[in-house]
Amino acid sequence: MLLCDIGNSFAHFFDNKKVWTEDIDKFINNHKDDKVYYINVNEKVKSEILSLKNWVNLENFIEFKTKYKNLGIDRKVACMSVKDGVVVDAGSAITVDLMERGAHLGGFIMPGFKATKDALKNISSKLDQEIDFDLDINKIPLNTKEAVSYGLLKPVVLAIKDFSKGKKIYLTGGDGKKLSRFFKNSVYDDKLIFKGMIKIVKEKL
Repeated sequence: MLLCDIGNSFAHFFDNKKVWTEDIDKFINNHKDDKVYYINVNEKVKSEILSLKNWVNLENFIEFKTKYKNLGIDRKVACMSVKDGVVVDAGSAITVDLMERGAHLGGFIMPGFKATKDALKNISSKLDQEIDFDLDINKIPLNTKEAVSYGLLKPVVLAIKDFSKGKKIYLTGGDGKKLSRFFKNSVYDDKLIFKGMIKIVKEKL
């Protein structure tokens, strides 16, 4: 079974053995003849994918309990893998969602680390610093790199901690593993969305 999670920047694949990423401009040609189960948030490639006979859009088979208006398909599917806890997808954007007894209670969205880093770079080239995910955010920064890393990391960490209120945190996405070190009661799972997709395929198809 080949699964594909199509984001705004990359297409992520899972074949029951490994997870890998492909360029958003090339992945369709690489797999146009394959049988693929997918979810998609990228409007630019939507029409092209719909023309592929062997590609199955899992959005058509999702049943998800929530009062949240216009919840993204990627957030729904990731949350389907968690019955109780907080789901954090740290990718191009950082999404945070609360699950309780299998129901989605709500969530929020922040810019991803690359987006905020690029925003600082546009202000001044001196602020173009790599994020130090090993930084101790409980200490006062003493140089520009520490200051930038602190300013990007701490608001995200505090927002998630405040929202989770001690519940277990499940992290996924490109920056999920690096972000997970800031939370004691957490687990990183790069297959979280794919587990939700597998559940849909097994129950609905």
